[in-house]
Amino acid sequence: DIDVVVYHRANDFRPEDLAGREYRGSHLIRDPRDMVVSGYHYHLRTDEPWVHEPKDRYGGLSYQAFLQGIDEHDGLMAEIERCARSSLAEMAEWHYSRPGILELRYEDAVRDEVETFTGLFRFYGFNDAAVERGLTIVEHFSRRSGPHAGDADPHVRSGQPGEWRRSFGVDHIARFKELTGDLVVRLGYEEDPDW
Repeated sequence: DIDVVVYHRANDFRPEDLAGREYRGSHLIRDPRDMVVSGYHYHLRTDEPWVHEPKDRYGGLSYQAFLQGIDEHDGLMAEIERCARSSLAEMAEWHYSRPGILELRYEDAVRDEVETFTGLFRFYGFNDAAVERGLTIVEHFSRRSGPHAGDADPHVRSGQPGEWRRSFGVDHIARFKELTGDLVVRLGYEEDPDW
């Protein structure tokens, strides 16, 4: 008997809730700086309800209206602030050496979907036929080669690793470091804090 549990927020996972049962899971991360850039562009156009709710901290505007009323430089600064309090804080708190959890990187999946997903499916114990079926599904939903490649999708703008290099200015980098410390070094995206 296998239970399948999906957590939207990784830090909601607590092994103690499994009452000692064995588990296998996967945890996906992305370069936090690219998450900021992607989030900024996504929040400019998403229909998610929370982004349309007026907030006092934005002068009574919704987050989306706030972003749409400022330039990209300031919008990226706002997204750095927002991400540092939420998703990047969660990335910093996650325990990356949990037994039973396969750690994955978005960048690896973009570089080689077949290798990444084959490893994931094998980790979950799929047999050869199930791996092949899984890879067929991956290809079907692939933004690169599947039938939806090139379709307009409000969730996808670029998605290419390293996009932050074209978007961040010196002050973005300084603020990001101030709020996240050595996060990108600890996650292996940089070798030293002077990136």
